[in-house]
Amino acid sequence: MSYSIAIPHQSEKAFWNATSKNAGLIFDRFIPDLREKSDSKKDGLIKVKEAFDRRDIELFKAWRKRWILTAQAAGAHPFKLKTEWRLIAGLGRKGMLEVGFTFHRYGFPYLPGSSIKGLARMYALLEIAKSLGGDKFKNEEESKEKDAPLTKLEHALSEDEEGKFEKAFGAFLPNHDAREMAQAFRLIFGTTNNAGKAVFFDAVPSETCALNLDIMNPHYPDYYKEGSKEPPTNWQSPIPVYFLAVSSGSDFHFAIGWRKPEEDQKFKAVETQQPWSWFKGERLAQQAPTNAFQIQKLARRWLQGGLLDLGIGGKTSAGYGYFKE
Repeated sequence: MSYSIAIPHQSEKAFWNATSKNAGLIFDRFIPDLREKSDSKKDGLIKVKEAFDRRDIELFKAWRKRWILTAQAAGAHPFKLKTEWRLIAGLGRKGMLEVGFTFHRYGFPYLPGSSIKGLARMYALLEIAKSLGGDKFKNEEESKEKDAPLTKLEHALSEDEEGKFEKAFGAFLPNHDAREMAQAFRLIFGTTNNAGKAVFFDAVPSETCALNLDIMNPHYPDYYKEGSKEPPTNWQSPIPVYFLAVSSGSDFHFAIGWRKPEEDQKFKAVETQQPWSWFKGERLAQQAPTNAFQIQKLARRWLQGGLLDLGIGGKTSAGYGYFKE
């Protein structure tokens, strides 16, 4: 036996005609009726973009002001980078519109702190591997995952016990720079059972940020279907897939705080106006991270390097998600 629940006409009308200024609310809860048009998913994304275009700027300014005050209270000094081209956050999220997007609950795009931390950690891992001798890690794809040198390095850096870390990391015959970076890595990102001392905040955009309607156009839709045995043939018709992306030239604000024990309170961060990056030639041996501020500064270098060199979000292999100074 099945039951159906009738929705009052007034409620149904209010639902389908929602005109909120919160693009995230439209995206997650008030998408257009998908039952009528073949282009309804595209129309839904257009509605989301239209909602974002009429966003509440004053709400956004108040949100960013609170973000800045919170970051500063954690000892962070926010910095700003600009998207080199378009940026997609949360493309893999599932929903009624087929493709995902990450909105803050106030309706603005943002980059979660967990993603920011993961990017900085990957860049740091690659830098340590480079310092240990890049040739050791060139055949990474040919090795089994559990035996891959980069995987072994990551496991060594994540060891809780200092003795086990020294033994596992020592197998790579590290030089002075690599040892200094490894110790900083463990402090910044933590180990398996111990939290890191760095606090990676969500990245927030400027109020001039804009959204674009973008498109993917798979030319062999039958070939890509799960379980399909159809070859990629030219007689298949492309099926465009629309998605949202942050426009190029959008400013994003980043911040890395620090969990300060009493012994770290005496170190005060002095903000510099000069942009700096690990990949621009500054060697750790020249500025060994002897205190909390220097290690926090190194965390920022690693994050900045990841944003400029690796990219963040979806479709980075196609040029999305990269930043510039």
